[in-house]
Order: sequence, then structure tokens, then C-alpha cells
Amino acid sequence: MVLGEAVRAALELRDALATAVEAARGERDLFRSLDARRLLERASARAEFQARVARLEERLRGALAAAASRLGVAEVTLSGLGEAEPEGASALSRAFGEIRSLSAALGELDRLNHFLAARALRVVRGYVEAIAPVPAAYDRRGLRALASSSAVLSSRV
Repeated sequence: MVLGEAVRAALELRDALATAVEAARGERDLFRSLDARRLLERASARAEFQARVARLEERLRGALAAAASRLGVAEVTLSGLGEAEPEGASALSRAFGEIRSLSAALGELDRLNHFLAARALRVVRGYVEAIAPVPAAYDRRGLRALASSSAVLSSRV
């Protein structure tokens, strides 16, 4: 099958996305428990995931271009590839459908996790402000309290 390498690359991409979706589902608990160590580990793993996805996308692009060249297809489309190799194009179409579905799920989970992260950040900032309150009028240097509050927080964090 001429499209075999493209199908394998698409399936690897699908599997990587499925793994990322499962990991993103688990992040909710990390934000609720404010597990900083594991959240940082997840951020590192996500960066590795993004690099892996970029490599897989490049591999898929190259495999599709090579297959189209071998099949004599001028434009790389599923319908064009399907005319030359119906079985491979069908497998590729199924893989692309699963990739679209997983990408949408990951996007939705990312939006939810971003919301939870922002909420956790508000909780942490509120806690820091409660244990280190900002003066109501002026600080000891005579600066307005609002102007110096960001310096106080940034120097402690």
C-alpha cells in the first residue's frame, strides 16, 4: 500500500492525541489540589507532546507528498488519493476523523483547564494578600499602597 506510511503516521498522531486527552482530563484534580510539582511535570510533558506532534505532522506531510508523487496525483486530497488507492485513502480518512475528534476534545479540556488554572491563581493570590496585607494608604517609603503592592507581591514570589 502506497499510503501505508501516511496511515501509520496518522495513527501515531491519533494515539498521541488520545494520550494527551487522558492526561488533560487528569489535570482537573491537580488544579483542585494545587499540586504544584505535578502541574509543572504536566507542563513539561505537554511541551514534549507538542514537539512530538510537530514531528508527526511533518512526517505525515512528507508521507502524503511522497505517496501523491508515486500515485501521480497532482493535488493531495482524500478524494484524489481515493481514486488512486481507495483502501489507503479510506484508512486515512478514518484516522483523520479520529484526529479531528480528539483535537476538539483536547481543545475543550484545555479551555476548562485554563479556567481552573486562572481560578487557582486567584486563590493563591488571595492567600498571599491575606498573609501579607498591603497598607491601606501609604507604605513606609511614602508610596501609594496600590503602586507598591505589585512590587511587594513580585518580590515575595
